[in-house]
Amino acid sequence: MKEKKIKNNENDRMLLLISVVFAIFLWLYARSEIDPERTITIRDVNVRFENIAEIKANNLEIISPKEAKVNVKIKGNQSNISKLNKDSVSASVNLAGYYAGDYKIPIKVSVDVTNMVVESRSPETINFKIEEIVSRDIGVNLITKGSVADNYVLGNIKQEETVTVTGAKSYIDKIERVSAVFDVDGKWESTVLTSKINAYDKDSNVINEVSFSPETIDLEVPILKTQILPVRLNITGEMPEGMDTKDFSVEPNSVTIKGNSVVVNKIKEISTELVNVNDLIDKQKPVEILLPDGISLVDKDIKFVASAQPITIPRQKITIKNEDIDIKNAPEDYNVEIIETDELEFEVTPKNPISNKKLYKNSIVAFIDLAGLEEGEHDVKLDIEIPSEFRFLSKDPLYVKVKLHKKGIFDR
Repeated sequence: MKEKKIKNNENDRMLLLISVVFAIFLWLYARSEIDPERTITIRDVNVRFENIAEIKANNLEIISPKEAKVNVKIKGNQSNISKLNKDSVSASVNLAGYYAGDYKIPIKVSVDVTNMVVESRSPETINFKIEEIVSRDIGVNLITKGSVADNYVLGNIKQEETVTVTGAKSYIDKIERVSAVFDVDGKWESTVLTSKINAYDKDSNVINEVSFSPETIDLEVPILKTQILPVRLNITGEMPEGMDTKDFSVEPNSVTIKGNSVVVNKIKEISTELVNVNDLIDKQKPVEILLPDGISLVDKDIKFVASAQPITIPRQKITIKNEDIDIKNAPEDYNVEIIETDELEFEVTPKNPISNKKLYKNSIVAFIDLAGLEEGEHDVKLDIEIPSEFRFLSKDPLYVKVKLHKKGIFDR
């Protein structure tokens, strides 16, 4: 009887074990069928850069990358996977303890949904380039653009200002030039203008990753009034028989002066130095002119000659054709056409009246600037540059009529 009872207990245990195993099997089967395990990839998760403050505190800057993304592969049950979205996944890199150099820093990923396993991330590391921040004193070219009002010119303007440029060493090393541009267009009185500063690389691209101290530059811009005045020959000595002062002349017989408007408005003529009449008989004599205090010549290179005989200024007529005109700052999406004018003429003479120099056409630069113009017809001032030994006899500016129209599909 006792043996039979022991045998029954063993059978019960065996049945219980089989039941447990079967139950586990059923549970696993049901779980795999009803709540299966799945894998999902969350793409383009933003990677947070931790301890940026420490990088900055160590006078360092991250050159690259400026931002990073990672694809994360996650495994879990369907019920949990369904709760996942991009916001459920966070990724970061820890920048603590790094200094100037190149590093591969691992990406740490976490998921805020339970029972999830991060199977992989791509990429697993990020390549960082960290550089030391340096400062350098650099001269800024001070540039004016535009034209002041008619009958006014710019006075002497500072050409350069030194500023401190700060940034990562590689950016500082790329700097080819630094400049500040001041717009004087239409101005007729002295003023102070403020301009931001820009640094450029060798390809004239702006380098935005540097800072300046000071951030802007203030420039004193003196604007002077101009006026064309007659030149009077100031002669001394005994006048030869049969001659009077009208027989003597000076060339050029007029000159453009510049200065403070209050002073300029009071001046009616410019006199030469005293010249003895005997020095002017049968010959030409170079002479100097006398300028009041605060007054100077617009063109300081002009020479003056006096004589008792008529002085003939050598005049040379120059013709500019449409094909001789360079076009600057043409809008990329427009065709440019010069209309109504085939050629323009102007006259020049040597600044030294007794010079026989000739102006050759290949030494002339003629151009129009189309910056800021839109579709349509425009009268654009023709800018002409000639060698410094010559001056223009024509006083009025020349204009070119230009037509801008959008490029067609076959023009691009």
